[in-house]
Amino acid sequence: MREAFAGYDLIKGHPLAIFCAGSLARMEIGAKSDLDLFVTADGVRDPGLVGKRLFQISLFSEMIRINERLRFPSFSNDGEYLNISFMDDLTSRTGSRLDDSENLFTTRMLLILEGRFVANETVYQKHRRDILDLYYRDRDKTISFKPIFLLNDLLRYWRTMCLNYEERRHEPNQPFRKKNVNLKFSRMLTVFGTVLPLVARPADSVSTVEDLCKQTPLERLATGLDILGDEDLIDRWRRILDIYEEFLSWKEKNDVETFLTEQKDVVNDRAKVLSTFLYDALSHRKVPDDYRRFLIL
Repeated sequence: MREAFAGYDLIKGHPLAIFCAGSLARMEIGAKSDLDLFVTADGVRDPGLVGKRLFQISLFSEMIRINERLRFPSFSNDGEYLNISFMDDLTSRTGSRLDDSENLFTTRMLLILEGRFVANETVYQKHRRDILDLYYRDRDKTISFKPIFLLNDLLRYWRTMCLNYEERRHEPNQPFRKKNVNLKFSRMLTVFGTVLPLVARPADSVSTVEDLCKQTPLERLATGLDILGDEDLIDRWRRILDIYEEFLSWKEKNDVETFLTEQKDVVNDRAKVLSTFLYDALSHRKVPDDYRRFLIL
């Protein structure tokens, strides 16, 4: 993907970055995976080059051509999410009514939870740092600082994905089991595999979170387990890896909805093992008491 964008001259020298999320960014890509691309740009939406509609049309057209050339499925919802998110919007509109409606919240979360740059690495790293600086803006103002702002948004993202899944259930003919399984496995692990190291050894600096962002969700979960140092959890870890690999294999089935329906009991059993493992880690006695309380209240 990076090689494909390296030959695209239009974005060179401009303060924008392209990053991927989803299975490619988590290093879990399969034959049926699609491509999730996001674009971030410096500053505000203005009539400069990056803000001009013709520039954006040219950029999105090239992204579509690269997607087709690499034989990924077409972008979801007819390319609805192909847009440029400007940094001023991503930071200043956090928590506002526009945060969800303009897809800013999702872009911000994916920068932290899954993002991997595909074009303009330096700009991408700056944008991610700017987002993290927002969450740590009170770090130097109080000696009792806790990354609650960041944790609140991560937990909000999890709840939002759960609610978005329920919307699909309103349409009885829409396939839903694959989305349900994604929630129970990759979505849950991505969020709470990131939360665990943040609370097991409370992250009091942006650089600590930046280091976590460079890891995959599974690696972050392993980092949290290393911090806890509980032999029982570590002994159970290989079973969790086996279950997660099993989950990835399900997504490659030809008729995945039928398979997941027929294997519903097996799927639910594996999901319960994973969620119990995450719960046991997050509620572990070595997690500071005020953080365990925060996760519930």
